[in-house]
Amino acid sequence: MTARTPAGSDGFAGYLASLARSWEALAAPHDDAAVTRGDGFFAARFARHPVLNNAVLLDPARVGDARAVFEGTGSYAIWSADEPAGAALAAAGLRRDMTTVPMRADLAALDEAPGPDDGVLVEVDPGVVATICEVDDELLRDVPGLLAFATAGHESCLVLLDAGDDVNVSFVETRPADRRRGLARAVLRRALWEARRRGYASASLQSTEMAETLYAGAGFVPVGRWQEWVP
Repeated sequence: MTARTPAGSDGFAGYLASLARSWEALAAPHDDAAVTRGDGFFAARFARHPVLNNAVLLDPARVGDARAVFEGTGSYAIWSADEPAGAALAAAGLRRDMTTVPMRADLAALDEAPGPDDGVLVEVDPGVVATICEVDDELLRDVPGLLAFATAGHESCLVLLDAGDDVNVSFVETRPADRRRGLARAVLRRALWEARRRGYASASLQSTEMAETLYAGAGFVPVGRWQEWVP
């Protein structure tokens, strides 16, 4: 792959662009999935995989349009990044759920490269990731631009999704019995270096508050804060 130019947008705007493109990539192989880009919101609906039913509300006036994407299902979350959007969702009868942290990293700023014996496999079968994450195997099959990584013993994993000059980091998981061994850190480090080697300029992800320290240690910085709202 030829070298890419630096990402055109920084901070939260760049993260949003990466997020939308990652949802579109995940939806592409599935005839029952679609991403709607509306005026003031975007949303992903997966009929067979409702865990991925999410929307971003950027304009509080569009809360009805965002909710309409999920008509007929009670399993979805709408995310707000500011008080007006949150107030609109509360007024519409949704309740607060978890808080997550959008983060970005400049891949040019990565420190020392991982060693050859870090125990991380590059370009593993996506089914390995599906098994570790306990999701349907078909969910990650034939996703365009997907790169899967896992430890040699299949204890920890993640995927990278192509988003132009950026890669979106997703499906980060470690089996419960193997946590606190530094495996997720090793997989993340290898994946970011591989992304840089392939010419990507930046990486984006959405972190739980508990995992924020892990990502900060890999060079990610917060660019906002999501409040998720559910029916």
